[in-house]
This record gives sequence, structure tokens and C-alpha cells, in this order.
Amino acid sequence: MQFSPRVQDALDSVDEDYYTLHPDGRLVTQTTVAWLIASTLDRLDVRPGTRVLEIGTGSGFSGALLAELVGDGGAVVSVDVVPDLADRARELHRRRGRGGIEVRTADGREGAPDHGPFDRIVAWATPDLIPQAWVDQAAPGALLITPVQVTPLVKTNAVVVAHVAADGRIAADSLFPGGYVEMHGEVLTQWLVPPRGVDALAHDADGAPWWIAAPWAAEDRQAAERLLRTLMSVRSQRLLTEDESVQDFTAYLYAVRPEELSIVGTGSAGWRLGCTSGDGAALLDRGTGADVVHTGDRGALDTLLGWTESWREAGRPGYAEVCPVLRQVDGGWEVRLAMASKGRYA
Repeated sequence: MQFSPRVQDALDSVDEDYYTLHPDGRLVTQTTVAWLIASTLDRLDVRPGTRVLEIGTGSGFSGALLAELVGDGGAVVSVDVVPDLADRARELHRRRGRGGIEVRTADGREGAPDHGPFDRIVAWATPDLIPQAWVDQAAPGALLITPVQVTPLVKTNAVVVAHVAADGRIAADSLFPGGYVEMHGEVLTQWLVPPRGVDALAHDADGAPWWIAAPWAAEDRQAAERLLRTLMSVRSQRLLTEDESVQDFTAYLYAVRPEELSIVGTGSAGWRLGCTSGDGAALLDRGTGADVVHTGDRGALDTLLGWTESWREAGRPGYAEVCPVLRQVDGGWEVRLAMASKGRYA
């Protein structure tokens, strides 16, 4: 993958393993692959002298790259809610002798109010909305890149590129697929169940958690738990063809079916998106989209198949054909998706 010369120079200057590996060779859990960090930093367009707020310190590797990009005349403030991660990254930066970066232990949703304004803000964790605190700490014209929840359901995420106007309003510029762990205000001890938005939970024979987030499940938890247990033994059939993009289909569903979707955590296998009710479920394989697992009556499966046909009839629109719509709410800016012909940028 090709990156801009400045980002490539930063990659060449920072030893990735120094930050992302423990002394015994184990990978730091909160590590994002280098190419994804680099491609995001290219979009962020960090220039010498820039002041950057980073949300989610993680291994410290992304912060080190940012420090290279801003140079001696700039500054990076990196925030992480996990004290051990913040302490580790701070010490690694010190040993490496790289100044210009400060690591703080705090709730990332609050930003760094004593250190703004910032010209660039980038997040490596997913909030349910863009926090107002980030907007308040942004300089006029600041560029912001963050994953964010784009339907009422947890795990339905996309990455928004936005800028902050002089009047303090935020406007979306573009959107692309992606997302990271949910942003939260406390240290998590497990990763299989989201810290918010789960309506019912059950465990399989191995003790792995299965969970569901769906509008109906919040009203009938017992039926939701029964459905989860049924899903532990399911059938599957092919859904998308090899030339069809599961990312594009997902973006379409986020835009046109946000109130009808369900998200189901499938134990150690991760999670799936689809249609559920108290009588059945049909869930899409997010990796390839090639198969759908289903259980119970055919109602949910027929609904998902109908959504698929509607998507095909519409020309298989995806991320290039949807736009983020921002709405100011208590605490920040809610992001939802709409088909570009019907939506508008705030």
C-alpha cells in the first residue's frame, strides 16, 4: 500500500515492534495494524507545527508517528482510559527520546480540555456519538477523524471525516468503513461483550457469551435469550455472490434499515448483523457475506433476502453512495447514514 512521502518517512523512523510487542514477544492487545494507522494519518493530513489530540493511546505506536509528523514545532496529546497503557507508552516515548507528545490517563470522551485548541483530532476507539468536548477543543477549521456508531445499535460503525467550522458546528466531509472497540469510561476486563447496548445475554457450553442488540429484544428478554440458545446450532446458506461487497451491503442497511437491524454476538466467533425476532433469526457473515446463518421460522430469513434483492435492484450502492448526517444532541453529535440522494451534510 502506498502512503504519502511524509507518512512513509514517519513509518521508516519509528520501530513498530518497539511499541507493539511486549519484552516476551507477545503483541500488545490494543494494537492497530500499521497500514490502517498510516492510511488514517494520510487522511488526517498532519503538517509540521500541528497540534493533535489523539484518543486511544494503545501501544503508543500511532502517537509516535504523530509526533514525527508534527515535528519539533507541533504537539501531540494522547489520551487513554487504561492507566497501564498510558504509563507504558509514556515510558517508551521517554526512552526513545521523542519529545512533543504528552500521554494522559483520562476518559477519551472528555478530550484534553487544558491543552486545546487542536488542529487535528483522531480517535482509535468508537463512541456512540461525536463528543461535544472534542468539538469545543477544536480550532476553527480543525479536521477530525473518528469511528462512530451510525445506527442505534452497538457495533454498527463507520469512520467519519469531518471539520469544525468557525461557529463551532461540525460538518461531515466523507465516510469510509471501519471501527474499533467501543469507547468507554472505565477499564474493561473482557472484550467479547460490548460495554453498552446489549439487550440479552446467554452462554454456550464452553462458557462463551452470546448476546443480542435489537429493538424487540429489549422488550422481550426471555424470548431473546431463547433465540440465542437456538442460534448456537444453526443452518447456513449462501447470500452474496463473489463479486458483491459485504461492506457495501452493510452500508446500505445502515442507511435504509437502521431501525430494523439486529446485532448478535456469536461467542468466540465475534458478531453478526441481520434480522431477528422472537421466532427466528437470519444473520450475515460480516467477513465474506457469502453465507447467512438462520434458525426458527423463515420470516427473518425472507426479510434479509428481501433486503438483499432491494439492494441489488438499487444498483448495489455502498459507502460511495451514502452520506453521514450529523445532528446535535445532548453531549455531542449523533451520526446517522442516508442515501446520498436523500441525505445532506449538517
